[in-house]
Amino acid sequence: MALPPPPPPPPLLLLLLLLGAGAQDLKVEVTPEVRGRLGGTVDLPCRLLPTGPDVKVSQVTWVRWDGVGRSYSVAVSHPEHGASYPDPETDGRRLKFLSAGLGGEAALRDATLQVRELRAQDQGNYTCEFATFPRGNSKGATWLRVEAEPRNQAWAQEVTQGSLPTTVTFCVSAAGLPAARLSWSTSLTYKAKVTQEELPNGTVTVTSQLTLLPTRSIHGQTVTCKVEHETLQEPQMLPVTLVIRHHPEVTISSYDDNWFIGRSDATLNCDAQSYPEPTVYEWSTLLGPLPPTVVVQGSRLVVHTVDSQVNTTFVCSATNAVGTGRAEQTILVRENPNPAGSGATGGIIGGIIASIIAMAVIATAVLICRQQRKERSPQGDSEEDDSLGGPPAYKPPPPKVKLEEPEVPLQLYSLDNCDHAPLKTPYFEPSVSTTEQDTPRYHELPTLEERVGGSGLRGPEPQELGEEEEEEDEDDDYLDKINPIYDALAFAAAEAYQKGFVMSRAMYV
Repeated sequence: MALPPPPPPPPLLLLLLLLGAGAQDLKVEVTPEVRGRLGGTVDLPCRLLPTGPDVKVSQVTWVRWDGVGRSYSVAVSHPEHGASYPDPETDGRRLKFLSAGLGGEAALRDATLQVRELRAQDQGNYTCEFATFPRGNSKGATWLRVEAEPRNQAWAQEVTQGSLPTTVTFCVSAAGLPAARLSWSTSLTYKAKVTQEELPNGTVTVTSQLTLLPTRSIHGQTVTCKVEHETLQEPQMLPVTLVIRHHPEVTISSYDDNWFIGRSDATLNCDAQSYPEPTVYEWSTLLGPLPPTVVVQGSRLVVHTVDSQVNTTFVCSATNAVGTGRAEQTILVRENPNPAGSGATGGIIGGIIASIIAMAVIATAVLICRQQRKERSPQGDSEEDDSLGGPPAYKPPPPKVKLEEPEVPLQLYSLDNCDHAPLKTPYFEPSVSTTEQDTPRYHELPTLEERVGGSGLRGPEPQELGEEEEEEDEDDDYLDKINPIYDALAFAAAEAYQKGFVMSRAMYV
């Protein structure tokens, strides 16, 4: 079953709905946030976007909210009565409608408000409201932020070393709006105390105190104060050097352990590390007054002539505003100079210089040797590469088959010309088989037993001269079959044995 349609709204309610719908169609153009510097001038834009000619602006009002829930009008523009500024603090002197001189409808549609001589109290939420007919009211809000760039500085406070934590530095960001943020950057163990003070003009001064244990070891170290503020594009870093007053820490230097009888102008220096600087230096000995040959020149002690009286312990005392520090140095006077004393430093320096020179000479010699080898070598860089352990750049040609030498006419060689005797130097190509080279194989050669007749080795029997020569020829043939190289060691003719040196072929085995 269908429900009946709802009854029509009353005429008054319909009119309110139409006004509300018309107000929603109005557009007010404002800037959500406007920033201005303290004491400067700022404009708060507010414009009613173009609408139909049937819309009339009856009034424009600027309302300020103070942030605690209260609001009041600061500027009003009326088509008949003009502009008015009800805020008694401004009295029209610091506020102004920029379009007030235009007049007519255009002046009402542009309600931009200018605020001069900005104060900290001007910061807040401002609402621009247009009253129109028949569309009703329409408004837009703008947040006015008043800023003041602070004056930042940091400094150290002189303190005396002690056993209790003390404030050693201050960092101040003065008259800033809003309040600045301060922090410290250091590796030391510290505590920071931050305080804020609001000034009569509404700005804020922030102070940070750095507290730590004052010891002489932190004297001269640097801590950094970091200041962050909305008016700064990047944080400002303020370094501070710590100043800790402490008594002198004394040492005695310049003693070289080579004080001997008769030495002149031997010196001792009294070195003091303190803040403030020492004002008084005093020299003495453990036995009392100084020897007569000693002269004190402030922190320096000079012995014009060393004798047995300076064979003692000298004491140096340094005093500043905080306290006194002292150090002792025992002097050993020798009969003769100590070669390892004053010359020790010179020897060390000389040794270092000698080592440097030796290394330079060695490096030069290596470079010269390399250059000479490179110049003598026909292969140039290839030989240098071989010396570095790389593969050789030169590759010898492969061996060739040379089985026979050309026939040489028979000659007689004596001791004078035996060096020119031709030798057979057969060698074999590894890639050619022994069959193709037509050479005898080892297992095919007859053994000595077979040559003798299987009776084993035995000494020669007395035979006639003809038989001995025949056996010698047979042995020579046997050796030639074992290795053809023996044949190359033979002389060309038997007559050569009459004038040259005779050696049995068996000697070459």
